[in-house]
Amino acid sequence: MAEGTDYVSAKSRYETLKSRRTAATTRAKACADLSLPKLYREDGDRNARSAARTPMQSTGAKCVNALTGRTLSAMFPPNAAPFRLSPDADTVSKLAEDAGVERGEVETALAEVERTIVNEFETAQMRPACHLSFQHGIVAGNFLFYVPDEGPPKVYPVTRFVCERDGLGQPLEMVTVDTITADALDDATRTAVQLERPEPGADRDPIDLHTRIVLVEDKWECYQEVNGHMVPGSDGSYPKDECPWIAVAVPVSDSEDYGAGVFFDYLGDFTTLEALRKAIRKGAAAAAKILYALDPGSPVRERQITEAESGAIVRMKATDLSTVSLDKLNDFRFVTESADRIQRDLEQVFGVRTSIQRNGERVTAEEIRYLAMALDETMGGFYSLLAEAFLLPLVKRLIARLQKQGRLPEFPPGVLKPRITVGTAALGRGHDLQQLVGFVEAAKAAVGPEEVARRLNGAELLARFAAAADVSPKGLIRSDEELAEEQDNTALNEGLIRAAPQLAQAAMQPQGTP
Repeated sequence: MAEGTDYVSAKSRYETLKSRRTAATTRAKACADLSLPKLYREDGDRNARSAARTPMQSTGAKCVNALTGRTLSAMFPPNAAPFRLSPDADTVSKLAEDAGVERGEVETALAEVERTIVNEFETAQMRPACHLSFQHGIVAGNFLFYVPDEGPPKVYPVTRFVCERDGLGQPLEMVTVDTITADALDDATRTAVQLERPEPGADRDPIDLHTRIVLVEDKWECYQEVNGHMVPGSDGSYPKDECPWIAVAVPVSDSEDYGAGVFFDYLGDFTTLEALRKAIRKGAAAAAKILYALDPGSPVRERQITEAESGAIVRMKATDLSTVSLDKLNDFRFVTESADRIQRDLEQVFGVRTSIQRNGERVTAEEIRYLAMALDETMGGFYSLLAEAFLLPLVKRLIARLQKQGRLPEFPPGVLKPRITVGTAALGRGHDLQQLVGFVEAAKAAVGPEEVARRLNGAELLARFAAAADVSPKGLIRSDEELAEEQDNTALNEGLIRAAPQLAQAAMQPQGTP
C-alpha cells in the first residue's frame, strides 16, 4: 500500500475508532481497580503502569488469578496437544493412496506435525503471553494477541488498540499503538518519516508507531505509520486465516466492537465487598485505638496513670477510671458476616476453592475434562469462547509461521485442518486411544482373541495406537521390511544349526587321494 492520494492515515483511523472504545475502557478501569490495577494503563501513559490505588480486598485478584490459571491449564494441558489436525476421510484416503502408504502412516505424520506446533508454542514464550491475555480477557474483556513471523508474541491491552467488527463479531479493521524513540529507526526510515536523530545524552522523546490492519476481500493488508508518514517497507498482506493479529472480545456481541469481560458480570458484588472491607478496616483501626476516661473529681492525675508500671498500686476508686469502647461489636459482626458471605460466593464462582488438577507429574485426562466442564458451567462459556475465538486462529497462525520458516512442509489444501479438542469436546488423541482400546476389547469378547489376531492388521493397529497416544513411532515400531529381514536371518540361522552336524561329520572324514 503506497502512500498517495488513496492513502488512509493509520493515526486518523485510530482517533476515529477511539471514540467507540470509551465504554469499554471505562468498564475495564472499574474492574481493574477492584482486581489487578496493573492491567489498566491510560492511553498515552508513558510509564510502565498508571498510578492506581490498592484495593481494600484481595478477593478480586485471587478470583482473576485462579480463573486465569485454570483456563491456561485446561486450554494448554502439559504434554498434550489442545487441537487435532482432522482432514476429511476422503482427503486422508486420497493422500495415502497418492503416497502409497497406509492411512495409519498419514495419521502418524499428522501427529508429528502436531508435536512440532506444540513445541513451537512451548519454546516461543507463548504460554506467559497467553496467561497475560487471559487476565485481560477476564478483567477488561478485550485483548489483541500479536504473533510475528519471528520472535515472541506481544499482548495489547484495550487502551492500546482499536477494533471495528461486522454484525457477526468478526474483525474488519484493527489499529495498534506502540511507543518507540527516534533512535530506534535507521537513518533511511528517519528521513522518510521526517524525524531527526536525537543528540547524544539528550532526552529521548517517545513517538507513537501506529499499525493499521484492514480486511480487504479475502486478505489482510497492513502498514505502519510514524509522524503521519508511512514507514517504508512496512506494508504487507496475509491470508484471511493467517492474520498475525488476533483480536478477542469477551463476550462477542453483535452490537458492540468490544466485550465487557467476565469480571464485569459480578462487578456489583465486588463493589459491595470493597465497601464492606473498607468499613471493616476503618472500624478495626478505630477499635484498636485505646482511650481511658478519668473522673474529673478523682485525686489521681493522668501522669500517675500513664507512668504506673504493670502491677503497681494506685490509690483510687475503680470507678474513677474506665475504658472508652465503641460498643459496635454486633454491628461489626453483621458487616463481617456479610463480607465473608459475598467473598465465599465469588470464590466459588471463580473456582478459587476448587482444585481439580492435583500437583503431580501425571494428570489424568478425566481430571482435565472435569476441569473444562466446571469452567463452562461456572463461567457461562468463557472457556469455550476462548477456545474458538483465540486458540483456533492461534494454531492456524503458528502453522503458517512454521511453514514460512521452513520448519513445516507445504501440505495440500484441506490436510492441515485444525480442530480444537479441549473444553467439553473429546480430549483429542486420548479419546481416540480409548475408542481403539474399546474396539479391540469388544472384538475379542465377540469373536475371540484368535479370530481378532487373524483378522486385524497388526502393523496398522500399532501405527494408530502410536498416533492416538501422541507417541512418535520412529525407531519404536519395526517396519514390514525389518520383520521380513529378521525372519530371513532367523530361517538362515536355523538352517545352519540343523546342517551343523552334517557339516561337522563331513569335515571330520579323511580326504581321499586322487
